[in-house]
Amino acid sequence: MFTAVSRTFVFTMLGFCGLLPAKPWSAEDLWTWRTVSDSQISADGRWVLFVEHWNDQASDRSFSNLRIVSSDGRNLRELTSGTRQDTSPRWSPDGKRVAYLSARGAAAQIHVRSIEDGQETQLTNQDLGVRMFAWSPDGSSIAFTAPVAARHETTPWAPASLLPRLERGPAAYLQVFIQAVSGGPPRQVSAGEFDHHGEPVWMPDGARLLSSWLPDPQDPVRGGEIYAISTSGGPVRRLTDHAGPDENPVPSPDGSKIAYIASDFKAQSYVVRKLYVMNADGSRVRVLSGLLDRDVRDPQWSSDSRTVYFLADDRGSTHVYAARNDGTVRQISNGSGRLRGFSLADNGQAVTVRSTLAAPGEVATFAVDVPSETAAIASVNENLVKERDRGETEELSYASGVNRIQAWIVKPPRFDRTKKYPLILDILDGPGGMYGAEFNVRAQVFAAQGYVVLCANPRGSSGYGEQFGNLLATRFPGDDYDDLMRGVDYAISQGYVDERRLMLSGGLVAAWAIGHTSRFAAAVLQRPVADWATDVSTRRDGALRATLWMGALPWENPEQYVQHSPLYFAQNFKTSTLILAGDPDPESDELFFALRSKKVDSALARFAEPLRPSDRIAQLEAAMNWFAAH
Repeated sequence: MFTAVSRTFVFTMLGFCGLLPAKPWSAEDLWTWRTVSDSQISADGRWVLFVEHWNDQASDRSFSNLRIVSSDGRNLRELTSGTRQDTSPRWSPDGKRVAYLSARGAAAQIHVRSIEDGQETQLTNQDLGVRMFAWSPDGSSIAFTAPVAARHETTPWAPASLLPRLERGPAAYLQVFIQAVSGGPPRQVSAGEFDHHGEPVWMPDGARLLSSWLPDPQDPVRGGEIYAISTSGGPVRRLTDHAGPDENPVPSPDGSKIAYIASDFKAQSYVVRKLYVMNADGSRVRVLSGLLDRDVRDPQWSSDSRTVYFLADDRGSTHVYAARNDGTVRQISNGSGRLRGFSLADNGQAVTVRSTLAAPGEVATFAVDVPSETAAIASVNENLVKERDRGETEELSYASGVNRIQAWIVKPPRFDRTKKYPLILDILDGPGGMYGAEFNVRAQVFAAQGYVVLCANPRGSSGYGEQFGNLLATRFPGDDYDDLMRGVDYAISQGYVDERRLMLSGGLVAAWAIGHTSRFAAAVLQRPVADWATDVSTRRDGALRATLWMGALPWENPEQYVQHSPLYFAQNFKTSTLILAGDPDPESDELFFALRSKKVDSALARFAEPLRPSDRIAQLEAAMNWFAAH
């Protein structure tokens, strides 16, 4: 007979030998799950900073700290620790210090830390915190954006007691400041009753800062322009004049040119973002990304100022591209997987956060001239993934009219094609997103419960070009719904899906679906758009949404709003529906009212923003339990 000691020894050895079965994924794994972001490589290419995000079960809060790892992955250590929010690490130009944002029970402030001895100082003390920042080229100053309280006109008719309750526009606007690293008060270098968007960008000579903002805040449809702000108090100079947003300026190391991202203004739901370049004075503007029909992001100049490298999503994966001043563009990576963020050292070594079907987000490095040789240097979920039973993910392609739709099916562990499985159609909420060849922990949790999970990219998704992304112009929702239903049909045709147990999860399109089909046994809706008129009138960017999505304001074309709002198809509601609502959430309330009026099996649960980790776990568990009960 085994003793307790001998049983422990046997099970330990079995574990070491990999003979014990791996555990299934569960919602509780989100307590252990970690994510990484904002990887930044030092100028000499030797070290990488990144942010590690984690959940604390005791306090039911999310925190983040900084990590530093050698570019060969051999030396990894904590740079900061503790129950706080440390984000946005940025190397000083000499590589000896790191500045970052830290929220320690109050608004985020800039802290500067020595890499060698760990000595640290808090650089700012802004009442409303700091949003984004950047080192000056000589490392003596830091420019940052921070909210400044708006000055509202007096309202003679309103009693003093009413003023705090009176809607008078934004409470604050983002302004640009310069702070000496040696200390002292910051100096505000921008003005105006509007937000200065993005990270402030220094020109290499330190004499100007680049920023973007709307030239006419009353006309958000036109988009922002790029401006140069004198760091010594001189006049502001407008560098772009283009209908459509111009943003993310990046000056070349020699200071002669500025690369930036822009999209043309078109009254349509999706427009591809292109890479542009101009001279430092705003002259000689031209498209640098050529005929590439994909969204450009994270542009980075080579150290010789001849090439701009950037990322772009394409058919479920992210690739690295190189655009040269002579107008040529080439794709320099071919592997599958998603990349987020892109930082480039002077020697051509780059760092990114990579996710593949088998491995969740990990910090990875590569040389831009040999991007196929990518090496993971920090894998924060490696042990958890090894201990869990992962379901196989299969890529699909199916026809929907004249289009081909790309999708992925995540199957239960130990999948048996001869059996029948319930299916969950898990819809990305809102167009412009893209499922891809990456680890999907949510789908793995569902698959562990015995579900086949379908994740598809219908019309309106990014990564397939402007025409495909804008095919919703006349039917949103509608065309995307058609594509998704054909995906369900395709999955059923494979022979392993139980047609009686089809489940649905999503937002607007899922709400649309329950008014147009009764094929689903149950649905879970999360903060859905129910009525477009309510949606555009309650959002800060409502006028822009109305223009791009509806083509008119509600009173100009009320029929358009009715035809595209799930609420007005409530007469067809039959599907058992759980609504995971915000608090407040008037559109969820509208749908719940309609469901109850139609005597449809339904429930509503409220979750106030911001969501705590336990809220996210509760939502996932509620969805699984709702599906299991139907």
